[in-house]
Amino acid sequence: MTAHAHTVSESVVRHWLAERIGILLDRAAHEIQPDVLMAEYGLDSLQAVALAGEAEDRWGLPVDPDVAWQYPTVALLAAHLAARIADGD
Repeated sequence: MTAHAHTVSESVVRHWLAERIGILLDRAAHEIQPDVLMAEYGLDSLQAVALAGEAEDRWGLPVDPDVAWQYPTVALLAAHLAARIADGD
């Protein structure tokens, strides 16, 4: 399902990321804090690549597999993805 730019806020992306990371790490979404490094939760490179692929599928845009290391917190990654979604790229 591709989201439309005008309907996707940074908070929606942040919530989605917390849910996906929680699933990848077998944690509840509410345990994933927006300003904690994802690596501190134990996110590894394989899980980061999986997260990038899921973001591509969900938001309908190409996502670099290294994005979780370039934007290492949920807050930073959500801001980056929301901006890209809004730009339509």
